[in-house]
Amino acid sequence: MHMLICDDDARFAARVEQLVWACLEIPAEIVVCTSGEEALAVPDLELYQVALLDVDLDTMNGISLGRQLRERSPEICLIYISAYLEFAPEGYTVQAFRYILKRDLERMLPSCLEALFHEKIARSRKVLTIRQNRTSIELPYDSIYCLESDLRKVNVYGDVPHQPLCSYYGKLTDLPQVLFENGFLRVGRSDVVNMRYIRQISGYKVTMRNGVELSVSRNGYAAIRETYLEWKGQFGDE
Repeated sequence: MHMLICDDDARFAARVEQLVWACLEIPAEIVVCTSGEEALAVPDLELYQVALLDVDLDTMNGISLGRQLRERSPEICLIYISAYLEFAPEGYTVQAFRYILKRDLERMLPSCLEALFHEKIARSRKVLTIRQNRTSIELPYDSIYCLESDLRKVNVYGDVPHQPLCSYYGKLTDLPQVLFENGFLRVGRSDVVNMRYIRQISGYKVTMRNGVELSVSRNGYAAIRETYLEWKGQFGDE
């Protein structure tokens, strides 16, 4: 998991980081920033899943920062931590997951993170089961960016470019229909992608949020792009 902390008070930011580490039960990469500009300059922002932000930053409003982070990573979960309760309604205009007062940090942050992780687990219960010989692997749909046909094998990729989560003997035509009913789209002869991780489709290419570019079938380009735009219009803000 990739997490971002931004507060212009460096000591308070370190306190938040310490508390987050105490609550985590999974591996994570945490970056701490003391300005909105520094946060927006973090490499690979599209991979970040959680941002804990102060609202009243010195040089940038935290709500504005949240909007810009969401443009880079549409699925990011925004948690606002502020000294002032009056900012709370504004926080929810950017679909904030929670709004926590600084004085309540130690009491409220653990339960907030627990609720967040439970929600992510619930969303990841839909899994692709891959059976190989006498073993099976279950991959949550949310962990899959794309599946690529490679001769007689299928390579399954996540958010790390060019590094398969797993490979197995099989064909894309054998993928279960339920996968396509849950946001996956075949974009060419060799690739099936998870539409939630598409950044854009243009110029006969699909660009994924991790920067990977895949070729789109020229014959089916218009239909593929229309399918994605319809899906985005219905589910893109979830």
